[in-house]
Amino acid sequence: MKVLCVAGPSDSGKTTVVAALAERLQECGTVATVKHLTHEPDVDTEGKDTARHRAGGAVHTVGLTDEGTWFATGRDRTLGDVLDEFARTYDYAILEGFSGSDVPKVALGDRTVAPPVVAEAVTADDLDLNDVVRVIDRLPSYDPERSPDRGDE
Repeated sequence: MKVLCVAGPSDSGKTTVVAALAERLQECGTVATVKHLTHEPDVDTEGKDTARHRAGGAVHTVGLTDEGTWFATGRDRTLGDVLDEFARTYDYAILEGFSGSDVPKVALGDRTVAPPVVAEAVTADDLDLNDVVRVIDRLPSYDPERSPDRGDE
């Protein structure tokens, strides 16, 4: 499974990029997305981020908080837990937020994010999605042995 994170401040276009990448990548394989949450979610509400992820082509979408809680039923989970599970089923995982994780990132806006950063743009409109898809194809496959435990928005 290839994993890429889209990180940046609010209103920088993260969700737009995640949905567009999910739409493009679903032509090549199955896509799952994970949204970093800092509050109780509005699950699959029209116009909200998780609904946009799914409309973009994600087969499975999970929202996580820093405390490990998530918007579906089940036990508490870390980012690593979710990616380990996804690696058994999906070809791609696109994360939104998690700017402190060690996952390769597209950095939007002026937010400082933890490395590695594989692409940068001021806004979603400034990003060349074709270049990002090529970068994703060159990324190493996710290794559950190096699973990240968490990352900050």
